[in-house]
Amino acid sequence: MKIIKYFTLSIVSFAFLFSCSSDDVTSSETQQQLMFSGNFFPLTIADSWNYDVVNTDNTTNEVTTSEDVLMVESESATGYTLSANQGGIANGVMSGILTTGELTRTNTTLAANLNISLPLDGFDFDIELENALLYNTQASNGEELSLNTGVVTQDFEGYPISINYTLKSEQLGNLTSLEVEGATYNNVTSANISLELSVSTTVSAFGFTQTVSILDAQDVLSIDSFYAENVGLIKAEADTSYALNPVTLGLLQQAGFDLSLLPTSMSVQNTQFLTSYNITE
Repeated sequence: MKIIKYFTLSIVSFAFLFSCSSDDVTSSETQQQLMFSGNFFPLTIADSWNYDVVNTDNTTNEVTTSEDVLMVESESATGYTLSANQGGIANGVMSGILTTGELTRTNTTLAANLNISLPLDGFDFDIELENALLYNTQASNGEELSLNTGVVTQDFEGYPISINYTLKSEQLGNLTSLEVEGATYNNVTSANISLELSVSTTVSAFGFTQTVSILDAQDVLSIDSFYAENVGLIKAEADTSYALNPVTLGLLQQAGFDLSLLPTSMSVQNTQFLTSYNITE
């Protein structure tokens, strides 16, 4: 019985070690195979991309559809600028971000000097990105590409509001192919942009002053973007959501705070899909 028991354990141990070794090799080989280099965002004047945009309000279940046309508008010594809908307002969240500043591209990266607006109604503030990487085709899955943190103070109805933010980009990985709206694109790189916020204020009552949290630290914006070689942005999925602290809201109401200008929660998904494009590179 002991011989059989030891023999069985040996087989299980050998199988486990072999499985781990095989997985490590396969993972390493896959990682090497998917390290891309090429043109993942063509930037020639008048290059253009057409997108279907679907906006879903998860609270009301209301779905609206629209279109975006992105175009390379200008070129300078420092980079390229894009416009949306002939200088109009972008319907896609990622379209809007890409049109707020300059882009520069290499065979492995896309960098940007851009502005991202806070997705909180009632607060007027843009976060500036300087030379932030939107993707890096040579980065490992999950590798942090850019990080921007800070604190901003604003006045809201006479109350001092402190906004703490963390804006970062992260490589999601590379894909050999991806199907979008019935079209298959080869050699696709993907990355995420996320924005974490916390908001607090100071309330005085009965001779006491207290700092309270309006918005507990949470991700309020997350965008997954996919770029195909020799094509550009083919898909972007943006989720915007937040929920204000209910205890603080009650205190603010008692203190005379007008909450009608400050929606207490939001959950919206905005997705854009490439339908056609015209590039010259």
